Amino acid sequence: PVLSAAYLEKTSNKNELIRRLRNVTETLSAASEDDSLDPTTHPGLLSLSTALASTAVLEHADKSVRLHAVLALMEVFYIYAPEPPFEEAEILRIFGQMIRQLGNLYATPSTAANFELYYRILEQLSEVKIGVVLVDLIRTERDSGDADALEGLCTLVRTLLTCSNGTRVASGDGTVHPPEVMGHAEAAVAACIEEFEGSVPIPVVEELLTCIGAGPKATVPNPEYARLVAEAGGGGNK
Repeated sequence: PVLSAAYLEKTSNKNELIRRLRNVTETLSAASEDDSLDPTTHPGLLSLSTALASTAVLEHADKSVRLHAVLALMEVFYIYAPEPPFEEAEILRIFGQMIRQLGNLYATPSTAANFELYYRILEQLSEVKIGVVLVDLIRTERDSGDADALEGLCTLVRTLLTCSNGTRVASGDGTVHPPEVMGHAEAAVAACIEEFEGSVPIPVVEELLTCIGAGPKATVPNPEYARLVAEAGGGGNK
């Protein structure tokens, strides 16, 4: 079956793996749209999720494999929300690759082949509020003394606000991204700020203020986003 780890293991080359990753994404997306997939009744889905998050797939040498692995994982986050089926190390690995894929938006024009794929990652990050998973890990790290999740969230915020403000340098026409990109980037960041419930870590606040200060002068964030950033700036905690 498509929704199993075995489906990805039975591949002979990278092109076959990419094709199967696309099939996985399409199957998960179709199931999530009509709510026909119950993770509790599909034991293969858990093994598939683990396979997708493995270094063998998520850190594959081929960039297309990495991209399509992230696309499939975004569907997994949607299906399992609000509690993804991953260990902390897997979550950090997923976000690391997710952030790298989102970073490609900065110089990718809307006419490019991969733009819709990068945009899909951003869209799901925003609508499913996937970044909140990092906030939950940060709360755990406060007790352990680690800072990997906090560092990951800072990088995510920086990447989101940079790519949303980015000029399409690849196209050379000086145009900016469509407003939907900015809207989803702001919504994804706002979801994380809200989850902190007024106790936003200082490094995150610094990223917010730095990115906003470096953005285009003509860019005016939506009022709700501006309010959240203002509150974060006034109430940050270490």
